[in-house]
This record gives sequence, C-alpha cells and structure tokens, in this order.
Amino acid sequence: MVLFSFFTSFIAIFAYSYLSWKWVAIPWLPVSLVGTATAFFVGFKNNQSYDRSWEARKIWGSITNHSRSFGAALKAYHFKNDLVGNDLDENVRIIIYRHIAWLYALKNAMWQRTSWEHKDRASKRQRDTLQSSQPPCQVDIEKYLAAEEHIALKGKKNLSTQILDKQSQHLARLRQAGKLDTFQHIALQNLISNLYDEQGKSERIKNTPFPRQYATTSNLFIIVFMTLLPFGLLPQFVELGEQYMLLMIPLNMIVSWVFMFMEYVGDISENPFEGLLNDIPVGTIVRNIEIDLIDMLDDEQVPEKIQPFFGALF
Repeated sequence: MVLFSFFTSFIAIFAYSYLSWKWVAIPWLPVSLVGTATAFFVGFKNNQSYDRSWEARKIWGSITNHSRSFGAALKAYHFKNDLVGNDLDENVRIIIYRHIAWLYALKNAMWQRTSWEHKDRASKRQRDTLQSSQPPCQVDIEKYLAAEEHIALKGKKNLSTQILDKQSQHLARLRQAGKLDTFQHIALQNLISNLYDEQGKSERIKNTPFPRQYATTSNLFIIVFMTLLPFGLLPQFVELGEQYMLLMIPLNMIVSWVFMFMEYVGDISENPFEGLLNDIPVGTIVRNIEIDLIDMLDDEQVPEKIQPFFGALF
C-alpha cells in the first residue's frame, strides 16, 4: 500500500507538470470529506475490535478469580469431618487437579485455528502447536486428569464442558455421601456455574468472527482516499511553487501510512485468541492459576512461570 501511495503521487505530479493536465488538481474539500468519513469508519472499527479484546481479558480475569475461589472453598470445606488439621482429603486434590485440566482444555480450545484468523501472522506458539503431533495442552490435560476419565472423555467434542460436568457429578456424590452439606454443595455448584458462564463467553468471542463488511468497507474507503489524496494536495503545492512539488510524495506517503496503520491495528485486534503478541496471554494466565492452585495443595512440584517471549515471530 505504501508503494501504491508513491505511485499515485508520481502519477499526479507527472500528469500535472509534464502532461499539463491542470484539471487533475481537484479541490481539497471533497478529498477532506472522504478522509474524515474514512477516519470515522476506521475509528469505529478499531473501537469495536478493542472492545472484543478487552472483554476477552475481563473474561479470563474472572476465570482467574473464580478458580482461586473454587480452590479456597474446597480447602475450607475440607471433606473430612472427623479431625481438624489432618491432610487434605483426596477428593480435594482430585477436584482441583481436574479443574486445572479444565483450564488447559479451555486453553486448547482457544488455541484452535479458525478460517477467519490471520494464519500469515500466526505467532511462534501457534506454529509450534500446529506442527506438534501432541500439543502441550494435551500433555497437561493427561497429567491432571485421572486416566479412566481421560479415556472416557477423549472422544468428546467439547472437552472443557465435559470436565465441568464431571466436577458437578463428583460434588453430587460427595453430597450423597454426607461429606458436603446443602450450603457447601450449592456454593461450589454456583462456582462451577460461573465457570460455565465464562467459558461460554470466551467461546462466543472465539467462534464469532468480526463482521467482514467492516473490514472490506474500511479497506475500500482507504484505497479511495489514498487515490484522491495526491490530486487534492496538488493545488496546495502549486501555490507554494512547482519547485516544491516533489515534497508531496513523502507527505502523501506519511498521511497514507497513518490511515493504513489505523486499519492494521483494528485488523489484528479483531480476534484476541490468535496468539499474536498483543492478544490475550491465555497460556500465561492458565499457568498462573495452576501455580496458585498447586500452592494451595502444598505440593512440592510447583511449575515455573512462563517467561515472556521476545524473539522473531516469522
């Protein structure tokens, strides 16, 4: 597009100065009206794209809070009713481990490629995941999910939904066995319902593409504006003197670059789960929750935090 801006500037100068087509120097007013309309339209698109990204971040912030509350409630209710201060009930460990498996299952769902995402701009994380025969998420799911449960759930279409269902069934069995009272059961089930809500919101953003008419129309408006811009700038430079005519080329390229960059920012912000550098760091969020929950269990093997990656993506 920068080359296109340079080419249109050169054509405008050549037609005016060398072909003596004075009529190509169009008034600035209609060009400025097109530029204003384009700026408003691109700005609206960028605003909506940012809203999608910010909503996704709030969703995963809520998942973090609900996960911590879930782990703390499980420890507080402590399913043994005989002695205070004994080791954690095995049910607590199983449920918390299953919750971590749910986090990795949801993370894996967010990492799946869709047809409308930017494959040409995919991050190193996505390429490594796609090329791997067994993605890291699957390894972590197997690590935290019981073997028989993993086998039973392996063919399910939505693994994260089925894991939460297993959590509900487990809590129901504990209630029937008398290890949970009615209040504790309802409180824990409400937390699971909240996790269902956040999962659904995250899936909605992932599986709903940004309306394509906005992307198509904004590109068309920018092309029209970039085509008219050098011809609208001609009268301004004619007044300065034809010796300044060549200055129009870099100035036209700068203005065009600003509009193109606004379009680019909105375009790469549409899908916050693509894995690009400015997208939602789902992997880091899941790892931080995992560390918090493992610490609650007082396990010795606590995973390390994910370090930021600043290497080349292409």
